[in-house]
Amino acid sequence: MQHSRGGGYYNDSTLLDRLIVAVNYVSFGLVGFIYLIINAIRKGRMSTFLQYHIFQSFFLVMLYWLLSVFISLIAQILSFIPFINILILKLLFYFNTPIFFGKYSIVSGTVSLIIIYLVLTSIQGMYSYFPWVSDIIKGHVRR
Repeated sequence: MQHSRGGGYYNDSTLLDRLIVAVNYVSFGLVGFIYLIINAIRKGRMSTFLQYHIFQSFFLVMLYWLLSVFISLIAQILSFIPFINILILKLLFYFNTPIFFGKYSIVSGTVSLIIIYLVLTSIQGMYSYFPWVSDIIKGHVRR
């Protein structure tokens, strides 16, 4: 059963569900993939909370991978154009150079903050909202 409290949607998920989801986000979906395989072998039924978060982590990992491949491809294509190649290389350098606490770049810091948000909301039993992605996942998760 879902109920709204403070802007997010909470549910009556178990502590085990919350821990599985939290570790799933930290492992970039690997734990969720293993859990899906084990659950399919046991022919068990997953809660809506688990389905939502596991599939959202899969979608976010695929989206991150596609975005990084696309940016890499565009950077390689633009590297052949004079003067633009210097600009592209500097942008890539500044986005990937560690500046926060000596070890986090803008890209890795943003990914870390997103993971922290997803883990904290899942531990609280909330359906975390990530624009565009969560809308797609809500439409495809069985209720």
